[in-house]
Amino acid sequence: MIPASDPRVDAALALAHALRANPQPAPQFTRAVRAFAIGDPQTSAARFFGALATHGLLAPTGWLRHDVRLVALGDYFDYHVPEREAARVEGVLILTWLAAHSPAQVTVIAGNHDLSRVMELVSIDDARFREAADLARTIYDLPEAARDAATAEFRRRFPELATTGYAGRDYNAFTVEQRQLVQRLLLDGRLALASCERATDGTGVLANHAGVTGRQLDQLGLADSRDPATLAAALEARLAAAVAAVADDWRARKPTPLSLEPLHVAGSAGMEGGGLLYHRPADPDRPGADPAWEREAHAPRRFDPRELPRGLVQVIGHTGHSKAWKELARWRDPGMDGERGGLRTLQVTADGAVTYRRGIHRGGRGDAIVWMIDPEMHYVASPADVALLELAP
Repeated sequence: MIPASDPRVDAALALAHALRANPQPAPQFTRAVRAFAIGDPQTSAARFFGALATHGLLAPTGWLRHDVRLVALGDYFDYHVPEREAARVEGVLILTWLAAHSPAQVTVIAGNHDLSRVMELVSIDDARFREAADLARTIYDLPEAARDAATAEFRRRFPELATTGYAGRDYNAFTVEQRQLVQRLLLDGRLALASCERATDGTGVLANHAGVTGRQLDQLGLADSRDPATLAAALEARLAAAVAAVADDWRARKPTPLSLEPLHVAGSAGMEGGGLLYHRPADPDRPGADPAWEREAHAPRRFDPRELPRGLVQVIGHTGHSKAWKELARWRDPGMDGERGGLRTLQVTADGAVTYRRGIHRGGRGDAIVWMIDPEMHYVASPADVALLELAP
């Protein structure tokens, strides 16, 4: 258990605040002895640094230890709605600190919460967003019969926001500072869509935020590829092209949205987005499923695990156990509990058999394997309960 006041955590917090004010060079990085992937740091900076300290990854200086490499899987902003005032700053501290390290030491993958800042939220300012978020929260408290009219009024007043959920729930901690940070990191080539990693047994792994299905391979023109390096390079090329298309406007401070369509579709006009960074694995035949919303052809929010590319191993964040436990109920391991957090494996065999279980498991050469590592960092009992996935250094 990490102590309430750990000098490494205190040093990292002080460093993050200093970096937020003024960039400074990171210590030289030469070679990793240990490597880890960490999912969705949607929590306070103190808890995030506490998790790293628990695993022995923080140096007394507040930087990562010189012999550690880290892969962060996206979603640095937004958490529990009542805490949105604090959350407006915490994500900035975490992302600034991660990106200040050498790219050779820290890979910073973008999630939907990060890229929403330069997609759905590209043109709104702080005061107007606060007004929209406050109105959206009041709509949630209305009787159901009154919500349609209130929602229509919200859309009239805030046409630049796709849904009330984006303002009042999903992206409730937005600030212009966050958008400017994401823009700067994208322009500097410091945010990624994917990376090719190695498991501790040497297996090649595609690291990305929410998982790649056959749909995305078709869109990339790589339907038959299962090589993580090839897939990561293709995703990175798509991101680089998208950033290049808006770079001049961003430098001129024009509010032009980043577009990754058709891989990832931003929300608009009362519709939530879908695709690469939004979708989650779910049983399409579970009770209560909404096929029209989940499987919308242009922007799907869920995917059938049997659509995962066989023969590819992926490590993803985005989907915590509390959601997967409900939406993959038919396939979960007998006796599996719903307690938050932990490392988990979603496996689909060559003949289409699906299993969802705790722990990191390997499969056959023809299986689709997804290691799901969103630790639900803000909700587990303590930073010591935040699970990280060890990789080959």
